[in-house]
Amino acid sequence: MFLILKTIWILLPSYTPNNFAVVFGGGKPIDFGKNFLDGKRLLGDGKTFRGFIFGVLGGIFIANLQYLIEIVANVKIYSVLNYTSFVLFASTLAVGSLLGDMFGSFIKRRLNIERGKPVPLLDQLDFLVFSLGLALLIFPDYFKSIFTTSIIIIAFVITPILHFLTNFIAYKLGLKEVPW
Repeated sequence: MFLILKTIWILLPSYTPNNFAVVFGGGKPIDFGKNFLDGKRLLGDGKTFRGFIFGVLGGIFIANLQYLIEIVANVKIYSVLNYTSFVLFASTLAVGSLLGDMFGSFIKRRLNIERGKPVPLLDQLDFLVFSLGLALLIFPDYFKSIFTTSIIIIAFVITPILHFLTNFIAYKLGLKEVPW
């Protein structure tokens, strides 16, 4: 159980950006309303500049809360990194999460899947793959010191479950139009 909780803790900067993007998003679409070579929208109206910016800022905000909690509780997970390195690493997780979500939207548009329609596993894992991949690419040493093989495996098992639960809660709170 401890390893599952540790995995969730470590992934909060990856898990939370999309929630902030939903709450604070809207406005100008990142794809500027443009179509891809196939004549379909690149991403769609759901991916906006404001959502991306607030998603990243939200992920960084949550990460800073984690860092503070670790210092106060004298727990060493993220706080093993100096603060500047930590913020850069957490920012990478947040940016990767949103890039992964945009990639999922790009794939959905290519497959003629409407905005808000579910695609099992793509919806639940796109952000995780990009978040972990970008962090590994940019900060391989920090990544390897925090993300053990066990944590990565657990992440891929629990993320679809957590994704479903958080989306269902957001739906019940009226923050999402669909429960997936």
